[in-house]
Amino acid sequence: MKKTITLLCISFLFTVSLCAQDIRYEVKVKYNRDASGTAADISVSVTSGEAPFIYTLMTNDPIHGEILLRSEPSRDVPYTFKGVRPGKYFMKIEDSTGKQAGKTVTIVENENSL
Repeated sequence: MKKTITLLCISFLFTVSLCAQDIRYEVKVKYNRDASGTAADISVSVTSGEAPFIYTLMTNDPIHGEILLRSEPSRDVPYTFKGVRPGKYFMKIEDSTGKQAGKTVTIVENENSL
């Protein structure tokens, strides 16, 4: 009987870990023009994952990229990186369980050329 209960518990825990949600999110870019030229705000809305989240904006290399901006652990949704200049960046999200997600975001000099 003990072995059966133990096996059921292990099976349940294994099934729960397989069904754990990944981080799901949406990224929006809003362009702004100021005296110094084009800039954009990058907003990240997380729809699943375990808060708090750490938001990181880095050069466009998810493994070896240089960190440009990083938030403190935050429950803010959406979280916004403000005044980002034209270029190619990698935006990463990490939740409280250590799961990570991210994508490349490109800010162009002339948003009308998109």
